[in-house]
Amino acid sequence: MNWREYQARQRVVELGHRFISYVDEGRGAPLVLLHGIPTWGFLWSGLLPALSMTHRVLIPDLLGYGYSDRREGFDRSIARQAEALDAWMDRLGVGDAAVVGHDIGGGIAQHLAIRFPRRVSRLCLMNSVSYDAWPLELMVQLGHPGVVRRLSAPSLQRLLKVVLKRKPFATAPPGGLVDGLLAPYGTEVGKTSLVRNAVALDTNQTQELVPRLPHMAVPTRVVWGVDDDILPVKWGERLAWEIPGAKLVRVEHAKHFLMWDQPHAVMTALYELLGTEERPQLEGTEHRDVEVPSLQGPLI
Repeated sequence: MNWREYQARQRVVELGHRFISYVDEGRGAPLVLLHGIPTWGFLWSGLLPALSMTHRVLIPDLLGYGYSDRREGFDRSIARQAEALDAWMDRLGVGDAAVVGHDIGGGIAQHLAIRFPRRVSRLCLMNSVSYDAWPLELMVQLGHPGVVRRLSAPSLQRLLKVVLKRKPFATAPPGGLVDGLLAPYGTEVGKTSLVRNAVALDTNQTQELVPRLPHMAVPTRVVWGVDDDILPVKWGERLAWEIPGAKLVRVEHAKHFLMWDQPHAVMTALYELLGTEERPQLEGTEHRDVEVPSLQGPLI
């Protein structure tokens, strides 16, 4: 599906003075998918059809991202995002869910699992921010106050397209994907909101979780594209070492956006974590044969 078709599936729920746009499809045990920066829920559109055949798939746009609330005057940090998602799940009547987080979504998922453990039945961290390994220099520059004044929305969008088309993918992304991932940020409102999101990136909010990682008590997979040069696999190895019982899944021939580079390998890892016996096949994606070993503990 293209990004407009995906957006047409979104619903909206109000949380006080803010609102979250989200997709809610399928039946079964709840599965929450969290995106990173500078994307939105459309990141997961390739996996949605298959996952929604076995689970109730919930994909929110984080506050300030995609088509959720992008107005001024609120905290967009990963700690605040976790609090907002706790309230969002409460509004939807979802007691707990398997939570999958990519990029800063992985940092938010860590906050959920540690601070709101009742919400997380299973946890998957995909090429996740952690420790002091982030943010990417580009995101630091994007958060500079002068960006809002110097760059128009189309100029910023063109810049991000150049970066996204070459850096986070192992192979050329499907046509229209990058345009779709950046679609919400092509207006001045979207641009300003994205800059505010970048300003809110704070490595202290993952560093403060480090002493609590060894006390997590949730079945966990750490799934990593091993060719990622944005968040190298050594950080995934460390997470798998420190989280009790966590298993590391190395995805070969994949970079940061591993769910697009190797969707079948990612789905296999998710099915194993979720204990899914019925495993619907992905449609419309090229199958790349790749070994996906699940490994216990560190590789260093």
